[in-house]
This record gives sequence, structure tokens and C-alpha cells, in this order.
Amino acid sequence: MVECWLPYGETEVHVSIPLRDLLGVVEPKIGEVIRDVETAVREAAESPINCESLSDMAEASTISIGVDGSLPQKTAVSALSGLLEVIEEKRGLGGVSITIGLGLRTRGINRLLKLFRESLPRGVEIRGHIAKSEVEELGKTRRGTIVRVSKTLLEGEVRILVGEFHPDPLAGFKGPHTTILPQLSGFEAIEADRRLYHQGSTGLGVVEDNPILRDSWEALRLTGVDASLLLVTDHRGGVIDLLYGEAEAVWGKALTEYRDLYSVEVEPADTYILSPGGGRFDFDLYHSLWALRILRKPKKGERIILVAECREGLGVQGLSKLAGVEKLSELKRRYMLGGDILHLMRSLQRSAEICLVSMLPNHLVEPLGLEAYRAVNDAFEAVGRGRVLVLPYALSIIPRGG
Repeated sequence: MVECWLPYGETEVHVSIPLRDLLGVVEPKIGEVIRDVETAVREAAESPINCESLSDMAEASTISIGVDGSLPQKTAVSALSGLLEVIEEKRGLGGVSITIGLGLRTRGINRLLKLFRESLPRGVEIRGHIAKSEVEELGKTRRGTIVRVSKTLLEGEVRILVGEFHPDPLAGFKGPHTTILPQLSGFEAIEADRRLYHQGSTGLGVVEDNPILRDSWEALRLTGVDASLLLVTDHRGGVIDLLYGEAEAVWGKALTEYRDLYSVEVEPADTYILSPGGGRFDFDLYHSLWALRILRKPKKGERIILVAECREGLGVQGLSKLAGVEKLSELKRRYMLGGDILHLMRSLQRSAEICLVSMLPNHLVEPLGLEAYRAVNDAFEAVGRGRVLVLPYALSIIPRGG
């Protein structure tokens, strides 16, 4: 037997697989990470791409920094510390505020903000933004999304974003655009943007003709951002490179240099055991289920075991309200947030059986047509068979083959 470990919340769980059945454990092969992120940020901020240096921008009376709250907290704190040091040396920290964009998250917000406040200078105001926070309307995208962005971010004379370059199951890759939409946007804007899932090509690493990617970039342009710090992250949240400068310039450079970094071969298998990648991805079921995008078109009879803690519950009301809808056309017609991921799941369930290993109670999971288990080994013993492929970081890889 081979013991395979998968991220599960802030810990790991294991599954025992017969050696003869194990095809492999699929992870991206990414190199060394930057050890001193804080110093690297200081250096990058003074050698920007297509914009003023941070020390020049720091002359503004107020500075708002918007942060993608899905970044690993330790990484985000190191990056912010580097930016704040440059600003403090130039003009002190008065008038500097930080808004942590948490998007659709609704639980554990105070705990997260407390950790940021304990780790950063006391003179800086640190606030959180969730989808129900106060927003300001900025206009409409060509695809009809009414852009409503965090009011606290918009208060700054200078606006700086801190985000990451990493595969995204909807926008293709994360970046400054996803820091704005969804992380720092209002609920209605997020829901309208996600509706575009039905209107074009989206998915992990999908950039060309991606309507969600284009929509979020339009939202960023309407926001009026002066600079972006972009952290190129690996599957464990380590920083392998960072870029500071004009938003589209830094993202374009990262895309050119790193888009193939996450590409891996995903072999056909009879049973797939996958994890979204741990706590920053599997905090609720809505976000965890997007890990299924790693599997394109499973064959009849294949089994999928999704390992996701889901400590914060289902995530969006649409999962429960639309749970009884089986027809794909009806999910599209009755769209609400959550219908997008149900559409994906129902598509896969036409040929594959999906099981969930989670702390969610059965009464929440069973209406979705998912078999629920508490331990990976129990799920594997119940449904596992044939050739087995393990994907511990499904939301950090771009599938090739399969």
C-alpha cells in the first residue's frame, strides 16, 4: 500500500492505495521560492514597470491598498510590510489604509482581520471587505456587469493592489483583475460576472476568449488603480517571483513568463482523488467544487473523490436553492450564484460518480447528489477501483492531456 497525503483545511489527510493501482500523484514542478519577500517587494516597488515608483506615489495625502484576501496570510503580511516600509520612509503612515478583499466569504472574518492587525504597524487602518460590504458604483462593462467596488478602496488618492498570479478556475489566471472582481466587489457584481460562465470559454489557464477574464479587467479599469504588486505563487503559496507596476503590464509579463509553469499531464484514470489545495481553497463547498475543473470529460463509470474540509459551509445560497434542479438548461435559465458550479457538477455526474470527503453534514450534501464521507479511506474503500490518480493541488495546476 502507498500512503498518499492531501491538503485538507489547515492540515492533511491520507489515503492508502495499492501500489499496483496507483498511476501517480500529480503536482506542479515549481522551483525555488523567494525567502525574503519583504526585501524583494521593497526593491521591486522602487523599480516599477510602466508607472511611478512607490516612493514617488507616497507623496499623496491618502493611499489605499487593496489586498486579495485569498493569498496565504503570511505571504500577504510580508508583501504589505515591504510596501509599508517604503511609504513610511517617505512620509510616514498617516492616511494609509488597507482593505482585505474577501469576496464571497462570510465567516471567520474577524479572526482573519485580527491576525493582519497583529502583524502590521498599528498606525495603519485595516478593514475587511466582503460581498455585502459598502460599495460604490463605477459604471458598467460591455457584458452588462454593473461594477460596484469597495468604498474603502476608493477613498485613497493613490490606489495600490496586492494580488497573485496563479491558475483560476474561471478567469484562467488570477491577477490584479481578480483582486477587484470578485475579491473587492459587491455581491451583485460578482453574480453578474459569474453568469458569464455560460457564455464562453473559461477554466484553469484559459485566457483566449475568456469572458470572465475580460469582464474583470474592465472592472479594474473602471476602478482606477495606480499600481499593482503581483506575487507569482506556487501550489503551497510560496512566492517564486514578484512584479510591481502598472496592472496590465505586470500581469502580461507574468503571463508570458509563467503561464506554462503550472501545466501538468493528467492521465486518464478510473478513480480520481483530488483536493482543491488546502485552507485557502477549500473553506466552503462552492469554492471547493471548482477543483472539478481539472477533469475535462470523464468517461462513463469513473469515480471522483473530492477531499475538501468546507469549514464555512456551502458558501452560497444557490447551492441549496437549486439543489433539486437536474437539467443543465434549467440551471442556466434559473441562474443565480451557485448555479454555475452546479452546472459543472451536473455535467460531470452524467458520466461519473462524485463523492465528497468533508466535515459538512449529510443533510447539506445529499440533496446535491453527492455521497458524503468523513475519511478518505472510507470513500476509497466504498467507490475506488481500477487505476487511481491523486491530485493534491487541483486548483494550482493546468491540465494537459487526460
